[in-house]
Amino acid sequence: MHNIIVTVFVIFGLCFGSFANVLIYRLPLGKSVIFPSSSCPYCTKKLSMFDLVPVFSWLFLFGKCRNCKKKISFRYTFVELLCGFLFGIMAWHNSIFNAIPLAFLCFILVSITFIDIDTQTIPDSLLIFAGIIGIIWVISSVIYPYTFNSPTIIDSIFGTIAGGGILFIMDKLTILIAKKDGFGYGDVKLMAICGIFIGLNLTLISYFFAFIIGGIFATFLIILRKVNRGSYMAFGPFLAIGVVMAILYGFPFINWLLF
Repeated sequence: MHNIIVTVFVIFGLCFGSFANVLIYRLPLGKSVIFPSSSCPYCTKKLSMFDLVPVFSWLFLFGKCRNCKKKISFRYTFVELLCGFLFGIMAWHNSIFNAIPLAFLCFILVSITFIDIDTQTIPDSLLIFAGIIGIIWVISSVIYPYTFNSPTIIDSIFGTIAGGGILFIMDKLTILIAKKDGFGYGDVKLMAICGIFIGLNLTLISYFFAFIIGGIFATFLIILRKVNRGSYMAFGPFLAIGVVMAILYGFPFINWLLF
């Protein structure tokens, strides 16, 4: 039964990944994410239902538009696969009642990651929507304690304060010392929202993973001379990776540190 649930989550994840591609493309442009329907980015031909099947349409069409035959970026398929994988792994590690909100958080994180990579901005609309879902989950855990297993309300409050507060303080210190912004306020709000879902301890672990991975990546870019010291780099993707890693491995990591 558990394998069936995981499979269903993967399928839903692929579909949500397809919608994530819509968000990634349209939100930065201020366009509706519902209308008009999807079309080829090159010839603007409206895509049929058979062109929109996650992953398989890209494979069957050999990564090309059915109409103009121009290549369609593999990134669209990668986003779908990534969401499918994250939905599946959340279902594998959690009960269905907890996997649903955590999978939704992963969907938001994937969307934010690629928007931040493209535009170095994080849309408030996604953060607000995620925050509402997180609050509903936490309240549901109070009402139905034997069904849901979210952080307690107090833990979520502290997670939100730590999530947004740490980056906010670091940004102000960077402005004071280096006379420039260290982090965007989108990153601050992102971690505040994630704190609702994961609580204080996992928020702190998220930062640990994010700074380690971000630091390693930045070091490689400097070595390869892709960026210079002091260059701004979108940090949202590393925060997103840190949050996912904390959800999956945070408590085992804490136990390892303590014992």
